Amino acid sequence: MKKHILNFILICFAVQVSFAANFSEYAVIKGTVSIPDFKAKEVTLYNVEEGKPAVAATAKVNTLGEFGFMIPVSAAGFYYVDYGQMKSRNQLIRLYLEPKLDISLLINKENYVLSGKNVGQNVLVQKANEIYNEFAPFSRLGTNITYVDFYPWIDKGVAKANEFSKSIKTKDAAFDKLLKLAVATDVEELTYTFFRMPRSAFPDKDDRPAVIKTWQTDKKFTDADLLKLQNGLSLMSNYFFYVTMNSGDAPKRLDLAEAITHITEPALKDVYLRDAVATSRMKIEEYEKIAPSIKPYMISDASKTFLIEYEKVLHKNVGQKGLEFTYNDINDKPVSFSDFKGKFVYIDLWATWCGPCKAEIPHMKKIEEDYHGKNIVFVSLSLDKPKDAQKWKDFVTKEQLKGIQLMADKDFGSDVAKNYDVNAIPRFLLFDTKGNIINADALRPSNPELRVQLDKLLKG
Repeated sequence: MKKHILNFILICFAVQVSFAANFSEYAVIKGTVSIPDFKAKEVTLYNVEEGKPAVAATAKVNTLGEFGFMIPVSAAGFYYVDYGQMKSRNQLIRLYLEPKLDISLLINKENYVLSGKNVGQNVLVQKANEIYNEFAPFSRLGTNITYVDFYPWIDKGVAKANEFSKSIKTKDAAFDKLLKLAVATDVEELTYTFFRMPRSAFPDKDDRPAVIKTWQTDKKFTDADLLKLQNGLSLMSNYFFYVTMNSGDAPKRLDLAEAITHITEPALKDVYLRDAVATSRMKIEEYEKIAPSIKPYMISDASKTFLIEYEKVLHKNVGQKGLEFTYNDINDKPVSFSDFKGKFVYIDLWATWCGPCKAEIPHMKKIEEDYHGKNIVFVSLSLDKPKDAQKWKDFVTKEQLKGIQLMADKDFGSDVAKNYDVNAIPRFLLFDTKGNIINADALRPSNPELRVQLDKLLKG
């Protein structure tokens, strides 16, 4: 009796919908999650917006593991079923939805059984999903599969994907093109992701699968249909990350102006740049330097709105009065922020236990030395725990640290950390001669652009 409840609900819903819209505009998906020792509470159906998954609908899962969707489909395209497995790449359930489809899914731990009155092109899509699932374990966190396993396999995997793509020959040319693009994107995006995963064994820098070189071209991204795939944007991001990290003698920061020269399609440039800026964690100075070369390509209404809000947040603290604080130096003498009025102030928030902080110390020493006697003061403000005060003093003495050396009173609970929303270090702050904020997330001493900025400030 219970097994028929879901179908009954769907039928009733269909009857109600028919009063408001034509049923032929809808696709129906019924499914059962049948995985031992796993109870799914909710299933999410994603569609694609600008190369990323976007929630289209959610459905509760009943005690029998059953769920259902009746979804309006204005244009045919890919949708993705997620019962909690998508983030971990455990199984791809991608469907190509069109109006009038009636699909049933029996979802097991590693695969799914497809059936229904009208499954459309989804038998072919399922074969594409299986290829994705063969690549996915190499790009999954926690598996620790290294290049020793991946390299011998990749040629076979790519060959299988290419052979499958050649077999895609339906009467729907638009579908064929999109599915071929999806297969190629899956293979390439997962391969680049492999090189971003933490491993226990690493190949030599120049030891890379030969197929990767065939993927790298001057005009890489030309097809706007990439934005119809849930991993379209991540392919672009992972591609440019890989190229940046593996070109030249040493890794370098991604140059957005350079990256977009390899994207010929305007819509792809627009979406890629918006995402790249949003996730880049650029400093104000870095953004202002790159903005003139990228903003002409951020032409959509979404990008224009994004830039207004992004710049507003980026500059929200500029010109505001800096926090007045008083902390002790290594001789337990109180030093206040107001003591530096009339000078530019550069503050390094750090701790003795912080490896990246200590990596900046030689650069900090050098910049203090080079700017000694100029109208700027360098303050190193420790966020070590109060119980480690002597450890901090010993470190300062042993390393012969220069400038003003202070220690906050309550580590990350101190006023200075809370006022500037400091939840990770090193962090650098820059103030003008009136004690107002120039940048509450300033450039690091190791960044050559800091000297350019300081020289400009000191020249007035």
